[in-house]
Amino acid sequence: MKDRLLGDTIRAARMEKGYTQEKLSELLDITLVHLANIEGGRRNPSVPLLFQMMALLDFSVDALVFPDRAENRVLHTNGLTEKQIEALSRLIDTMKTKPAV
Repeated sequence: MKDRLLGDTIRAARMEKGYTQEKLSELLDITLVHLANIEGGRRNPSVPLLFQMMALLDFSVDALVFPDRAENRVLHTNGLTEKQIEALSRLIDTMKTKPAV
């Protein structure tokens, strides 16, 4: 998936976290040149590196991998109990079936 969209997404997530390229490359244990090439769309990160970036920068590649599902949002449920997740799921299902006011 070597393209500009992935690099732009990584760059935007890095900047949103307030990391410089130098800081992020240090945290990821990669060279600054490698990170610049990834952000510039000239190289793809390995799958393990991509997952490490996603964890550090708190972003998801769902919209990149499945562009036809871009309207679907990812809902992170980290920290919620199973009961809370089930309640949230029911609420979302209810909201989908009722017309908006």
